[in-house]
Amino acid sequence: MSDTSLVLMIVLLSFLAGGIIGWLAHEEPATVPEDTRPAPARRQPDGSLLARRASPPASPPPHVLPPGSRERRRIAVTAQPTRPDCPPLTLDLSLVEMDGGQRIVASSPDGTVLDALDMPIVPTDLPAPRRNWAAGASVDLQRQHPGLWLDRDLGRFRVGIDLVMEEDGALQGRARLGFRF
Repeated sequence: MSDTSLVLMIVLLSFLAGGIIGWLAHEEPATVPEDTRPAPARRQPDGSLLARRASPPASPPPHVLPPGSRERRRIAVTAQPTRPDCPPLTLDLSLVEMDGGQRIVASSPDGTVLDALDMPIVPTDLPAPRRNWAAGASVDLQRQHPGLWLDRDLGRFRVGIDLVMEEDGALQGRARLGFRF
């Protein structure tokens, strides 16, 4: 084995060992789950009501959700109109995730919702879409032969293939397996 081959082998093994150690030691960014335990309602000094918090419902939402949306929160409000001859009015609301953001769906079993306003004060950070594929061109640095490569991420693993054109025009293929960290 030549000195160059030995050095390349040591470098390759070092990168592999470092990758495995990094993968094993890597911690995902810490998140703190929201406190969603049931809590009682509280009347505030201005007359507003801090809504009681209940366990997630087992029933379907009281209204149709937009296609492709996901219900994140359900709110039900019952209010007594200021006119004494009007019965209490119930509003059902759903916070849904859709189209790269969050929206509110409003309905009422007691009437028709005439208007609804959704005013995001603090935008929610949504996870970026995963891009699991990568492709590109390559060059054999020693012989200056062109090639193409394709990679796919599968969880913590990355698999890939290389196609390099040989001097006689034939394609030589290589497969790769690696760890993401």
